[in-house]
Amino acid sequence: MARISISAVVRECGVSRATVDRVIHNRQGVHPRTKAQVELAMARMAADLVPKPPLPPIDVALRLDRGMMDEMFVAAKKFDDRKLAIHDLHQMDDLTVLGIVKSLCQDATRPLILTVKNTSQIVMELAKARRRGKKVIALISDLAAEARDAFVGIDNRAAGETTAFLVGRMLGDRPTTVGFVLGDHAYRCHEDREIGFRSALRTHFPKVVLAAEAIGQDNATATCAEVRKMLRAHPGIGAIYCAAGGLAGLTKAIEEANRTRDIMVVVHEANDITIPLLRNRQLDFLISQDPGALLAAAIRRADADSSEAGQSQELVDFYVHTVFNIPAYAR
Repeated sequence: MARISISAVVRECGVSRATVDRVIHNRQGVHPRTKAQVELAMARMAADLVPKPPLPPIDVALRLDRGMMDEMFVAAKKFDDRKLAIHDLHQMDDLTVLGIVKSLCQDATRPLILTVKNTSQIVMELAKARRRGKKVIALISDLAAEARDAFVGIDNRAAGETTAFLVGRMLGDRPTTVGFVLGDHAYRCHEDREIGFRSALRTHFPKVVLAAEAIGQDNATATCAEVRKMLRAHPGIGAIYCAAGGLAGLTKAIEEANRTRDIMVVVHEANDITIPLLRNRQLDFLISQDPGALLAAAIRRADADSSEAGQSQELVDFYVHTVFNIPAYAR
């Protein structure tokens, strides 16, 4: 047993030194309940003194927009005490991403934090790895329950509802059409944001109609082309909610249509792409969360053993930002 001082046990239990001495030497004169309390404390303290094996490295594989990806690189620098292997999947095709995920699943001892599409192939690979004991944490965008141990991110449906509230209140109680931009329906976060947005508009602002949807694959060029089509087909659109990346393309298409000052634009994330657009009044609202808080929560879940796992999701607070309250982590 590891060496524990009598004084430490006295402080831990709040009993006398003589009582601790009697328990250690198994002498009479100690109430059974007190004896059990002292023995439990000694066992706990001894366990704390046993060196714990080093935690395994964590793979962090993220398929994000460039701005958010850069924010996560910055956030990762704050966790020097953990070995994080960051894998940048930005704009990689589905087959390449699947190959990387397969490779990362080979070592079941290394936890995996990832943001990927919720495709059947990805789910199958992750589910197989989990059956071999691998810890998988879905970050930002959720996955099927069998593919991950926990989800860490914001309440994406609530984010969509929040945007609907902003749009409905800003446009007023009058007939108006709005548009929605996403990267891909296979991203659960985009799907959930759309569901929340559509549902809240229908419930609280029935005169504001979601008339068009553009799929931009988080790519500026593709997003620009899709938003151009949207604005040509629906020239009366009064607001656009972009739940994805490719924002330079979104604002370019709006500018080409000479609509910069009369279309309300709400997007996600505060980073080196969105903040300049916000300052230039090309965006109106950002829905964002601290990337450091996201990564910290994901690491905590990756390091937790099965007895500490708790609930299958951990939701991080999100905030609405304007040009007047840019968050510190994005300045």
